[in-house]
Amino acid sequence: MIRLRHRGGASQRAFDEACRIIKCLELEADVTNKLTKHGESRIDHCIKYDISNDHHRLVTVHSNHFIYLLFVGSHDETEKWLDRNRGFTVTCNPKTRRIAITHVTREEPRAIPKVDMGKLTEANKPYLERIGVDPTEYVSQRLLVRALSGVDDETSDEELAILIEDLSDVDKTIANLMLDLIFEVREGNLDSAKTRLEQHHAEAVAIQDAEELEQAAVSDVTNSESLMNLTGLDEEQLKDLFSPGKFHKWMLFLNPEQKRVAEADYDRPTVLTGVSGSGKTCVLVHRARNLARKYPGERIGVITLSRSLTRLIDNLITQLCTPEERANIHVMAFYDYFTTLVDHFGPEAELAQLRELAEQHDERDEIVRVIDRVDPKTYAREFAVRSGETLADTWELYCDQDSVRTLLTYFRDHLYKYDDWVDSRKYLRDEFSLVRSAVPTSNRVNGYMELERHGRAIRFTDAVKKRVLDLLLLWEETMLHGGMLDELGLTLALVPHLTELKTLPPEMRFRCLLIDEYQDLSTRDLALLRLIPTAGENGFFLTGDTVQRVMVKDLRLGAVGLDIISSTRERILKNYRNSRQILEAASYLANIYGREAKELGEDIEVLDPELAVRETSYPVAEQCRPGDEVARAWEYARECLQPDTAVPWSICIVTASPEEISPADIIAACPADFPVKAGQITGDYVEKKDTLSVASMADVKGFEFSLVLIVGCGEGTLPSKGSCERESWREALRLYVAMTRARDEVRLFYAGAPSKFLTAMNKGLYWQELAAKN
Repeated sequence: MIRLRHRGGASQRAFDEACRIIKCLELEADVTNKLTKHGESRIDHCIKYDISNDHHRLVTVHSNHFIYLLFVGSHDETEKWLDRNRGFTVTCNPKTRRIAITHVTREEPRAIPKVDMGKLTEANKPYLERIGVDPTEYVSQRLLVRALSGVDDETSDEELAILIEDLSDVDKTIANLMLDLIFEVREGNLDSAKTRLEQHHAEAVAIQDAEELEQAAVSDVTNSESLMNLTGLDEEQLKDLFSPGKFHKWMLFLNPEQKRVAEADYDRPTVLTGVSGSGKTCVLVHRARNLARKYPGERIGVITLSRSLTRLIDNLITQLCTPEERANIHVMAFYDYFTTLVDHFGPEAELAQLRELAEQHDERDEIVRVIDRVDPKTYAREFAVRSGETLADTWELYCDQDSVRTLLTYFRDHLYKYDDWVDSRKYLRDEFSLVRSAVPTSNRVNGYMELERHGRAIRFTDAVKKRVLDLLLLWEETMLHGGMLDELGLTLALVPHLTELKTLPPEMRFRCLLIDEYQDLSTRDLALLRLIPTAGENGFFLTGDTVQRVMVKDLRLGAVGLDIISSTRERILKNYRNSRQILEAASYLANIYGREAKELGEDIEVLDPELAVRETSYPVAEQCRPGDEVARAWEYARECLQPDTAVPWSICIVTASPEEISPADIIAACPADFPVKAGQITGDYVEKKDTLSVASMADVKGFEFSLVLIVGCGEGTLPSKGSCERESWREALRLYVAMTRARDEVRLFYAGAPSKFLTAMNKGLYWQELAAKN
């Protein structure tokens, strides 16, 4: 439908007519004048509708209570689709209530399908072995058993044609079963092959023969991914749903399990966890609207760390809500909200605590002088308006100071005893993040000395910790001198006012507060945010996935009263976004490196996802010549932007190694004659229909694309240079996040040898090496 509308002209008119007919069918209006002149025998119970003067067709299958929409396209496209899908059958399993499709040959077999090259694996197991079928249970002739057992991806069309001829001497029902199984596996449809077996053994029945069962199954959560019930949508809503510019509609579609959580009432704080692609953000957006309806005139707050994700959520809520509902929902980035609170309370209490720490520091006089000169009006800034200085610039200035370089030398010497590859500056900055997220400034020394440093592999003595604290105070002094502050500094400035948060004016608090991607926040952040809601019922709701916890921060839900006893826990295990192949490959990373993180004490729960029924090609690991990765990504993106294949905003080029290949580098390498614009990812990416997004792995969390192209996946760039070997699990999980942004296709580009992360996914990838391409 989206493809039809995208073509415009006669195809656009066919799209409009299809929407009208679909609505008429629901209302049982007479559309017999739209039936095609000839019936359809290739699919049982199939009815075709003419939607543009014999040039376009809408293909449906009718049952007792429902009409299944199968295909829409031009006359020629429809004929090809019907030929490929001869024997198409919708079935239902009485035990599981699962509705599934398969192909059941009865008379003339369908044409021999082509091998899906994208789903090839090195193992190349025989087809029947892949689905656990022993041909001796169905066929007695020894030569035929051998032939059936040997069919695999290398079996030619000619060999299959001979096999079809040989099967003509076998019982027709068994012969058709064997052919259907082989054809389904050849196309990569393992679930359809298993459904065909169920149909043969009467474990699944055609939906036309299961009237009562079908009615229950259509609304069952088991089928929430494979079926979408369009009943109740008017003609305009149908057009919106299938519009290329209304991708938001699909992002906002709720399945029954998601709907239950979005609409439930909770009498205490609630933590929703879910696998990647389970629709946690979608649940949060709908919950915000439901709460705005439930508590009219009251403030509903939505907060997340990333500004781009904040913008995306803001757009989704605007799409979903009426103006009245929208007016009560306030979507804010973490930094912006905490800046408002710091401006209200002032930084004096935190500055006094820093001044006290400075009394014991070798650079006491300089630190105290800087603290005394702080202007509260410009205390919380991420960049300097006049100079354009950013926190990244401030870090470089900090590292160039003589006193810092001296202390860093001792720090580096200690690190090299454990890992002589690690970048001391990078490791130090992450350690600062851990310290400041775990302990308040007032108890920094004792708190850090007792801290277990979960997730960190290099052991620190008390002497090393003392040096870290000296370096940390110099870092905070450097930020204050430049009038800069990071988000952890905001949190620490609010900690002294913890008991005062409930006295904030109404315009700074919320009746209900919803947090997206809570795993990006810290223990201290959540301790503060938990006190913001003005009511207990439905007051505090968090969504996230600890597998996507990739920042070096202290996060202990139990420490802030959000343990399993004090809060309600909800889980969504069903993956609604990714194809089976994408999630299977990415799950190798989650399982292997999630275990490594847990061994270092990280509180990470690797949920076992329910894989999607939908199948696509395997993620491809493509080898490139050195320096060609970005060019090859642009070349592949161009191929995918050919008519009717992809639209720009559904593609994202991601760098796995931003220090070696930055998003700016990728955009600069965009060919001058590239057919669309390229820009860094923003929350408006769906609105910018002519722009392809570029991002780092850290930027794409919460987003969704059809195609994700990831560059910088070589051995020398991923994990990034200077990272701690035993803490590489964080980058592995970032790659997991990036891969699971894709609904349909992932391509990983590498030069030289592949990253160990790609090797870990070996069984789930299709490898395209240079020699194979030449």
